[in-house]
Amino acid sequence: MNSLRLRILFPLWLFGFLPAMGATRMMGQPLDWFFGLTGVLLGGGVFLAAYLISGWLLKPTTAVMKGTTAVLRGVPPDAQSAEWLPEDFWKLRCDINMIFAKQRQALNAAEQHACQNAQRLLNAERLLREAFTALQGLFAASDEGVLVVDAQGSIIASNSKLDDFLGSAVEEIAGRDASRVLNALKERFQEKAAISTWIENTTGNLESQDEIPPLATTDGRVFSLRSSPMRTDAGEVIGRIWIVKDRSELRVLENQLRESQKMGTIGQLAGGIAHDFNNLLTAIRGNLTLAELTPATNQAGVRDKLQNANHATTRAAELVKSLLGYSRRSTGTSIRKVTNLKRLLADVQNLLKHSVDPRVTIQMRGGMDASYVNADATQIEQVMLNLCLNARDALPADKGVIEIAVENVTHRNPSDAVGTDASDFVMLVVRDNGHGISEEHRHRVFEAFFTTKKGGLGTGLGLSTAQDIVREHGGWIEFDSEVGRGSEFRVFVPRVLNPDKVEDEDTVDHGPAINAPAGGQTTILVVDDEAPVRSIALNMLGFLGYRVLEACDGQQALDILLRSNEKVDAVLLDIYMPKLSGRDTFKELRAVGNDVPVVVCSGFVIDPDEFMILSQGHPPPVDIMLKPYSLDGLSKSLAKAVKKPEQDPAFDLTASRSSPPTAAMAA
Repeated sequence: MNSLRLRILFPLWLFGFLPAMGATRMMGQPLDWFFGLTGVLLGGGVFLAAYLISGWLLKPTTAVMKGTTAVLRGVPPDAQSAEWLPEDFWKLRCDINMIFAKQRQALNAAEQHACQNAQRLLNAERLLREAFTALQGLFAASDEGVLVVDAQGSIIASNSKLDDFLGSAVEEIAGRDASRVLNALKERFQEKAAISTWIENTTGNLESQDEIPPLATTDGRVFSLRSSPMRTDAGEVIGRIWIVKDRSELRVLENQLRESQKMGTIGQLAGGIAHDFNNLLTAIRGNLTLAELTPATNQAGVRDKLQNANHATTRAAELVKSLLGYSRRSTGTSIRKVTNLKRLLADVQNLLKHSVDPRVTIQMRGGMDASYVNADATQIEQVMLNLCLNARDALPADKGVIEIAVENVTHRNPSDAVGTDASDFVMLVVRDNGHGISEEHRHRVFEAFFTTKKGGLGTGLGLSTAQDIVREHGGWIEFDSEVGRGSEFRVFVPRVLNPDKVEDEDTVDHGPAINAPAGGQTTILVVDDEAPVRSIALNMLGFLGYRVLEACDGQQALDILLRSNEKVDAVLLDIYMPKLSGRDTFKELRAVGNDVPVVVCSGFVIDPDEFMILSQGHPPPVDIMLKPYSLDGLSKSLAKAVKKPEQDPAFDLTASRSSPPTAAMAA
């Protein structure tokens, strides 16, 4: 504004000053006079007048400029400027304000959009960075060796698992040449020709996706190779991915599965053999017992020979019991009773005599106090045998000592894995002076199918099975071992302090028979599908004075019991039969309300709780007998079923050994 005023002021001053100089000259005054005091006053007056005139001339322009400035600043102009502004200026002001408002709004929107875009870019960058980090982590943590190759055969990426498989870093082997890595892969396998052919066929076809079956490597492990094309979203092949996977553990699991299936099959076979063998032993033992009771056997030496044969059947029955125990373990069947482990110790000692070299010394020790546990006696016996046989295999060929002990202990700190609050335990100790267990094998002692025995002498299931059984009984196993000096295994099972009922572990009943009725007034129905077993049962019961009926299966038994006029006082019922099994026969009897006393017998071990369910609120079986049953045992079981103390006279089987069989035997 000042420069404009100056540009107007100077011409005005000249316009006033120059005429004044001319007038002075025309008046005859010298110019020196003009430039004196008069000239100064005149020039000052002219300048003042020019200044005032320029201010007046510029006042509208100044008002417009101030108003425009005020409009641009968004404030109204002052009153002095407003009087010089034209009327249309206010409309211009509104238009300008509207334009600027729109510009400010557009600018704000642009700024907001720019901020949003910037935030989206930051979020996308963060997500991309996180995804890349996760991908890197997955790539590095993968249990498979991965090689990514582009279409030209150059390596894009690889992970550390592939480096481990190759034995050195990919960069050291091949740089970025994928073919050299594939050659190194081939060299790691035993069947190099097969791997080479597969790699050539796969790389020759970009579209191919193939996997080679697991093959053994030079270090004995098992690996598989897989290759797939790498594609864009549009489906274009831009490279190939090669994957190397360790299948060694899977192969081990497959072998373990086959072994488990094999052991399960053996268990079923053992159970079937034991069942059939028990039926044969029942017939043999029964005939030997009856022959022993015949007066003709009083000749010198005859009765002794019969007794020896009978004892042999007892031994055979014990061996079959072991087979049944193995079958029950294979099928998961467990029957627990309060059992004295010190009684089992004697049975184990008898079995070891036939399984251990005679030169090996077997020492048994233990106090006089009974050691009661709530256990499946057969399974605990299997634990003892497994530990003893494992000790046997660790002994030197010509000598050795196996020490076995059962003790009652108070263990204040049971194993954390047990989860029991019990403090009283029965401890079974098996100690040997064999070669011991090395440090590298200690952590694998209880691993299924792990064995260090050579030449197929072990399956690796002995200690694993023992540990499983003990854990199922609420206990645990500890061991100490020193190479060259031997091992000690300690089994802890919760102790029963005040047993109400103790299992009778004697397989043969040697005591006198319980009272049996005389005169053939009591009728027994024998139900068994095996003719020899049925025949010897008829003879035994006839000898004991019973009247006997027979049925070859469950359906025939139901016909006799439910649809005939025969009065039956008790039933001797086999379990495994065609047409209608013993279980179904018993269930149907109780379902129709027939409460006839039943004695169950079988070549397999039977769970009593099963028949409590089948009873449906009616009386359960009076007794459960395991074949081969003895005459004494049969007498006691049936006498419990039909006994009427006020009516039945005493019957002493021991005394009857010198008397001939009664006529009822022929019934």
